[in-house]
Amino acid sequence: MSCLGCFFSENCSWFLVLVMVKLAKKKKNSAGGEKMKKWLLPIMALFLAAGMMVPAGAKAEMAFFTKSAVTHADGTTAQPYALNEKMTLLLDWTYAGEEPAVYTVPDIFTVTSAEIELQTAEGKKAGTVKTDAAANTVTILVEQAQSGNKGTIAVPVTFNKEKVTKAGTYSAVFPTGETASLTVTEAAAGAIKLVALEKDTKTKLAGSTFTVVNDLGKVVGLLTTNSAGEATVPNLEFGTYTITQTTAPDGYAVPADPWKVDLNAVLVTKEIVHEKATGLTGGLTVSAVEKGTDTPIEGAEFELKTANGLFSKKIVTDSKGKASLTGLAYGTYTLTQLKTTEKYVLPLESWTITVGRQTPIEQKIENTLENPYGALTVELTDASSDKALQGAEYSLFDEEDKLVSKVVTNDKGIASFPNLAAGSYELEETGAPDGYTRSTGKKAVTIKSGETVELELEKTKATSTSSVDSDGSGTTKSASGTLPQTGDASNMMYMLGGVLLAAGGLLLVRKGKRA
Repeated sequence: MSCLGCFFSENCSWFLVLVMVKLAKKKKNSAGGEKMKKWLLPIMALFLAAGMMVPAGAKAEMAFFTKSAVTHADGTTAQPYALNEKMTLLLDWTYAGEEPAVYTVPDIFTVTSAEIELQTAEGKKAGTVKTDAAANTVTILVEQAQSGNKGTIAVPVTFNKEKVTKAGTYSAVFPTGETASLTVTEAAAGAIKLVALEKDTKTKLAGSTFTVVNDLGKVVGLLTTNSAGEATVPNLEFGTYTITQTTAPDGYAVPADPWKVDLNAVLVTKEIVHEKATGLTGGLTVSAVEKGTDTPIEGAEFELKTANGLFSKKIVTDSKGKASLTGLAYGTYTLTQLKTTEKYVLPLESWTITVGRQTPIEQKIENTLENPYGALTVELTDASSDKALQGAEYSLFDEEDKLVSKVVTNDKGIASFPNLAAGSYELEETGAPDGYTRSTGKKAVTIKSGETVELELEKTKATSTSSVDSDGSGTTKSASGTLPQTGDASNMMYMLGGVLLAAGGLLLVRKGKRA
C-alpha cells in the first residue's frame, strides 16, 4: 500500500485524531484554542471516513478469489510432483458484485496463455477467464454472474523451469494467503497405449498404423496394432503428443484428423474407434531410398493433401524406408517431402498422386546424399621411430583395376585421395621413400559416401640384406660392393664361354698339324 494509503488507513487516522485532541487540550486556555475546536471535528470526521473506506476497498480487491490449491492433472494431491509434470491450479471464487482483481500466479509455476469459460458451481456460464503466460496472471471478465455466485476455476500450470531447476522442495505463497510446500522429483516418463476398436461390435482390430509426434514436432513412435488390437510407445516424457492414423484394416475408413493426448501418468490409454469405409477408396505406399541405390531412408516425413487443402495427412517412413496411407478417396493429391535425415538433401519438387483404383499406388522417392563422395587418407610412419615418411608413392585402383589416382606422401607422411565415388578399391605402394624398400602387396579399401577411411601404415628401414614392411611383405637384394658368388648364373656363363673357346683353339691346332 502507498504512503497515501497508509496515511488514510484506519490506524493512522485514529493516531492523528489523538494527536489533534492533545494539541487542542494544550491550547484550550489560549487564544487559539477556541478556533481549533471549530475545525477539529470536521477534520476528524474526514480522516475517520477515509480510514474506513480504503481498507474496505483493498479487501474487496481479492474478495473474488477465496482459496488456492495445486493438484496433479487428475485432481489428486499426493506428493511428489514430477519436474516436467502438467498440474492444475484450483481457484475457488465467490462473486460479491465487485470487479475481480488480477490474480498473480506464484513464480514457481508457469501458466499457459488460454481462454477458459468461467462457470458457477451449478455449471452456468458466468464470464471468461483469461491467462497470460508473459505476465503469469489470471484475469476474470464477469459477464453473467450474480452476487453470491460461487465456483472453481481450473487453470493448467507447469513448473517454471527458471525457478524449479532440479529435484527438491519448493514453496508457493498464493495471493489468497495459503502456502504450499511441494516435493519435486526428476522428470517422469510414461507410455501411450492405443487400442483399435470396431465401432459397433467393439471388436479389437489388428493392422492399424499410427504416427506419434511430440510437441516439438519430432516423431517418437510408429505404431501398428497387434492381434489384440493394441500398440504401445513407452519411455515418453510427460507432455502433449499428436497421434495420426495412417492406415486401417481393409474395409475401414482412416480418420482425417489427428488426436491430441496429454501424457501425465505412467500409462495413458487412447481408444480409436473404426468406422466402415463408404465409397471407393485406394491407398498409397511411399518408398524413400538413397539416390541410385536401394538403401532405405528411415524417418523421412511426407505430406499428402488435396488441391483445396481440406484433406492433409502426414506419414513417416519406417526402418525399411516405407510409409503407407489407406482409405484415400478417389482423386488427385499432391505429395511433398517435409523432412529427411541429416546426410541427405531435401527434395524441392512435389509429386502428383492420382488415386483411381483400390490397389495401393507405389511412389518411389530418391534422396540425394549431401556428400555423395568419400575419401581415403594414408598416414605413413617409420615403424621404430614413428617419424613421418615423405616421398612414398601410392596408387589407387578401382574395381576394374583402372588407375584412379596416384599420390605421394607429404612432409607429414600423408597421402590424401578426396572425392572418391562409393565402392571398392585397391591401394598399392608404387614408390618407396629413400632408404626403404617398396611394399609389393595390395590393400583392399571400401569407400562409403560421406565418410573418410583413414589408414595408418608403417615401414622399416632397408638393411644390407633385406627390408620387410609392417605387413610382412619384403624383398631380398645383394649387398652393394661385393663380388659375384660362386653358383651365380652370371659366373656359369663365363665358365661355359671359356670352355668353348678352349675347345675351338684345340681343334684348329690339330687341323694344322694334319695339313
